[in-house]
Amino acid sequence: MIIRELTQDDYLLYKKIRLELLENETLSFGSSFEEESLFEDKLWKYRLDKENVTTIGAFINEEMIGICVVVFNPRSKLKHIASLHSMYVKKNHRGEGIGRQLIIHAEEAAKGKGIFRMNLSVVNSNEKAFILYQKLGFVKYGIEPDTIKISGEYYSLILMSKKL
Repeated sequence: MIIRELTQDDYLLYKKIRLELLENETLSFGSSFEEESLFEDKLWKYRLDKENVTTIGAFINEEMIGICVVVFNPRSKLKHIASLHSMYVKKNHRGEGIGRQLIIHAEEAAKGKGIFRMNLSVVNSNEKAFILYQKLGFVKYGIEPDTIKISGEYYSLILMSKKL
């Protein structure tokens, strides 16, 4: 397995896995397949070229099997904090430690940019992800109630943080 930062050249692979995660894990992400499937290719390329964002992919034999995104805060008083987003591993590769490796790579990338703390949020119904984050040292510090609304039902986000 290879884990590396994505570039604009990876935009088609990124687009494919991003749309897959939105289609398969509708509760876990704030965006929707219906919204992002309409994006033009230039937007997918732009997402991989933003100065304050690092997108990391896990690959087996040229197939992207997992991703996560690290967002670096550009504000001077908050530059020491990064946020982990869009964590996803394809279903047929779950339980192989890929999510753990993606997070470790994300933490190393963040440390390399002087990040002191990493935050994330996980939907309250995703117990497996919550447990993984706890095992990796993330601590729950709050709940953002009724954040995601799907088909009239509300889901809360568990807020977590880790000192790097």
